[in-house]
Amino acid sequence: MTCSMAGVSGIISQGEDGAVLDPSFRWHIGSNTKAMTAALYARMVDLGRCRWAASVPSLFPTIASHPAWADIRIEELLSHSAGLTDTFIDGRWLDARRADAKSAREQRRDLVERVLGVAPPESRGVYRYGNLNYVMVGAAIEQAISVTWEEGMQSEVFATLRIAEAGFGAPPRTGPWGREASGSKLKPIDPSLGEADNPAVLWPSGGVHISASGYAQFLASYLHGGPSLVRPTTLKHLLTPAEPDLGYAGGWSLDGPSASPASRLTHDGSNTLWFASAIIDRKSGRGCAALTNCGGERGAAITQRIIKRISLTSPRA
Repeated sequence: MTCSMAGVSGIISQGEDGAVLDPSFRWHIGSNTKAMTAALYARMVDLGRCRWAASVPSLFPTIASHPAWADIRIEELLSHSAGLTDTFIDGRWLDARRADAKSAREQRRDLVERVLGVAPPESRGVYRYGNLNYVMVGAAIEQAISVTWEEGMQSEVFATLRIAEAGFGAPPRTGPWGREASGSKLKPIDPSLGEADNPAVLWPSGGVHISASGYAQFLASYLHGGPSLVRPTTLKHLLTPAEPDLGYAGGWSLDGPSASPASRLTHDGSNTLWFASAIIDRKSGRGCAALTNCGGERGAAITQRIIKRISLTSPRA
């Protein structure tokens, strides 16, 4: 396994002192959070708190569900193949969630009731990427362990991997700020403002911020010889799609045989103000990620250039 390394370059966007970035600063990883939520569920399987092949209704025993959900399994949520999409998530819905006085956990339960009350809007067994899949997984974890998804993530993922510099929502305002594209310019957005991130109800699908070194530690847990988070057999199940040829499982896009864990894992994430790209090559024992406080196409281009540079300069295992 290649040793975990991390570096940063640039200056803090706010203020006038031009302070250079520090390795401890945190970066929002958007939908790359999904792999962390999936890993938390897998760890709960190892601890006997959750189980594989659980039907979605069985994850929420006190919530009435439409008959169409009866035999849809947790693995299908993790593979974006349960027929669930983000049909009702729009600007009005997001603003309403930010203004809602209920806790994020209560809002997630309300969302589960709304989702399970009707049949999935799309065909089951077909890949349809949607954030609601992972919000449902986060809510299932909360139901199983009786604490919030955030508390479970801190105690079972971050603490287990000895990641100290991680949290939820927009990163602290003492570090770099996310930037909104405005024409040809980039506008820094104060992290204390509500618009700096999606509402907390959605965080299991894309709400983690983390230092570069902390993220490297998480990625290393997927490599042989890396820090242990789940059992090898559990990881194998997590990285196997619910159906052959789906190409997605456990919070990762997969390259490799569909009937076994893929050898190459990739994912991008963004809340429109930040961008994260990660690649894990389990065959060679190498992984890398690039993070920037710039969203959209510009952020994607930046992270891809960084990853290409790393790939060209890093020694082979």
